[in-house]
Amino acid sequence: MKNKTKILLFAFLLAPCFAAAMKSDTYFIDAPSPEVLPARSFGLNARAFGGGGLLAYFDFAVSSQFSVGISETFEHLIGTNDEEIKLLVPALQAKFRLYDGNEEWPAFALGFDNQGFLYDHDEKEYTQKARGLYLSAAKEVFIPGLIFAPGVNITVEGFEFDKLSAFAAASYNIMDAAALLLEWDNIRAVKESRVNGGLRVYLYEGFNIDFALRNFNNKAERVLQLKYVINL
Repeated sequence: MKNKTKILLFAFLLAPCFAAAMKSDTYFIDAPSPEVLPARSFGLNARAFGGGGLLAYFDFAVSSQFSVGISETFEHLIGTNDEEIKLLVPALQAKFRLYDGNEEWPAFALGFDNQGFLYDHDEKEYTQKARGLYLSAAKEVFIPGLIFAPGVNITVEGFEFDKLSAFAAASYNIMDAAALLLEWDNIRAVKESRVNGGLRVYLYEGFNIDFALRNFNNKAERVLQLKYVINL
């Protein structure tokens, strides 16, 4: 479809014009943080991946402590190829911020996310299982701007719980203009784990862009991700 790229770029350029909320880093690359969007705000996260795919997250903050969302994967959406666009089954997200943290204790959040990655049409399942039920924490450590965020989770296939896993992420804020991101995800066995890294650029209030490499300890996947937040 020749006009797919033009339509997508137009949507990305137009929507941020309405953004007027503070940035809220609710995720690192894949790993969730304890952060929740500002109350009564709406977030859209669009991730472009291999094969002309697009993964879109729609997130609404019911309050400053609780958010709900839905995600949708579009295959072969971007580019000029003639592949048929495929929509996969939507996934659900929810997050409740349990504790805001202080100088001694980290912030905590309990959440659920059944969005998987890399769908295998032959097996009719995701190659990389969804995070499922998780508990995440985050705290500034050692130097200003350095955030460390560990967590545990039980992966899911759809809504069926599978295996206990863990994750750890870190970010370093650079003068509120950018952030370096690093993750060790899917920590069950060394061969199954994924190391992700990237750079987040805050273009202006409410809008940022990520350049990332997923799973670069095995077969690296390049990812471009855009996020904007709108006050309602």
